[in-house]
Amino acid sequence: MIYVKQKRIIPLKFDLMFKKVFANELDLMPLRELLKCILDINPKEIKILNPEIIGSSYYDKGTIVDLIVELEDNTKIGIEMNTNVNSYLIERNLNYMIKIMNKDMKRGNMYNRLNRHIQINIDCEGYHKLPIMKYKILEEETKEALTDKIEIIRVDLSYFVEKCYNEDANKLDYKDKFIGMIGITDKDLLENITKGEKNMEEIKRKVEDFSDDDEILGAYDAEEHRKEEEYWVMVDKLEKAEAEGLASGMEKGIEQGIEQGIEQGIEQGIEQI
Repeated sequence: MIYVKQKRIIPLKFDLMFKKVFANELDLMPLRELLKCILDINPKEIKILNPEIIGSSYYDKGTIVDLIVELEDNTKIGIEMNTNVNSYLIERNLNYMIKIMNKDMKRGNMYNRLNRHIQINIDCEGYHKLPIMKYKILEEETKEALTDKIEIIRVDLSYFVEKCYNEDANKLDYKDKFIGMIGITDKDLLENITKGEKNMEEIKRKVEDFSDDDEILGAYDAEEHRKEEEYWVMVDKLEKAEAEGLASGMEKGIEQGIEQGIEQGIEQGIEQI
């Protein structure tokens, strides 16, 4: 009997895979489709401002994706893939946005010519109140927008992935399937939700091809190994904390028992006297 080794699928949410597919200047279709689904726009021109990220070294603590693009109206868009939704990452992404805005301000430019800036944060883990949340600077009571130059968008990737897993693919709309595709790790499910969607099928083929790339495979295995090590370090810390807590509890129990014994002995002695 001949056994055929199943082809591995490395998810689009993984650093190098995302860069290879969405940050390719020679094929802007995937990036265009992503912006359509998240921003509800159909950009005529897209320029990647940091194409060098594809060739950069993989591992950078906490930073998964840092893709900066410019549209035909000079709108700047930063795209970040976050491992979770903690406050540190939110503040870090805000800091990135401010840096992009600072670079956009050239000497001699009037402030009222500041280009529009959008920060898209795709959160891989954790849950939001809405699948896609859009933040602007608003007046607290009237909710009137102060400016349209700044916008932060947070995408709950887990929401879209779960929809793809739990619902009939034929009943899902294009946006649900496209965004969910970024986080899917199951080969059969990826095949199912992309079937019949020309652009998504093309992206799926790219994912399959890049999943055989030695550079991506090595980086992915290294990342999985790092996560596993971090997991066991965390488990070890929890076990130590529990053990220390148990020891501390036993010490307190002994102390309380001794104190109660002394008090009872005193009371009994008083009664006998």
